[in-house]
Amino acid sequence: MFRRLILWGALVPAAAIAGGLIDAAGESPRTPVWSVSLQGGYANTFQLMLGGTFGEGPDFQNKLTAGISNLLRKGDSLSFYGWSTTDVPQATPNWQAGFSYKERILHKGRHALSIGGGVQRWLFPEVKTGSNDWLATGTLNYTASVKHVPISVTSDSFSLLTSTLPLGSLLYTQIQTQQSLWKHGHYQLSLRHGPMHTYSWGFWGANGNRIVRYGAALALARDNTTVEFGCRQQFGLQDKIAYNRFWTVLITRQMSGKLHPARDR
Repeated sequence: MFRRLILWGALVPAAAIAGGLIDAAGESPRTPVWSVSLQGGYANTFQLMLGGTFGEGPDFQNKLTAGISNLLRKGDSLSFYGWSTTDVPQATPNWQAGFSYKERILHKGRHALSIGGGVQRWLFPEVKTGSNDWLATGTLNYTASVKHVPISVTSDSFSLLTSTLPLGSLLYTQIQTQQSLWKHGHYQLSLRHGPMHTYSWGFWGANGNRIVRYGAALALARDNTTVEFGCRQQFGLQDKIAYNRFWTVLITRQMSGKLHPARDR
């Protein structure tokens, strides 16, 4: 039953697109803005939300994200992404791709609440006997500012529609805050950190509380380019899940612009 609720939650934003909903304040959409993000980096292993590690490591990781915000109404977004991680010793690529739509349903002062959903494709040859999956996803995101410090709480649900492994659902919850440590000219140094938790309902045969993590990332940004050093400690909540430490070095380049610049002349 819970899997049906998650799937229903993932489909709600699609219904919102079809219906062309208008927010409570009656605001019309702003000028749509496009964005593209290219990311490349290095990680000590390949690790997913259930807690296991795959391959010998280290891994090269790459990600492409493209999206449009303010597409149908103020504060919404439609995004597409592709991500891959390649185990260096075995040269084995694992990848995923998908799209999602997110809509802001509440915005009052420094508080905002968004809901979204989408579809993802996973192909992970290193996971168990090989994972070949289609998933429905749902997301609920709450953001606030406490004494000018931004805080974000995000719960992401993943429900397997088809898979070479046992079907099921999982819920991955993150709480993050970001603080600016130093700023000079075009440069800014910031720290992002917070806890994470995973609960599974039969996803790939896993059940119950899986892991608790605490991660931190130090990011140095100059204009549209960011260099990030991240470290994450995992605590296994079941006997077969190991405690381990995950780290990354990532470089991200972002580009954005108005979708219809001629309209603003």
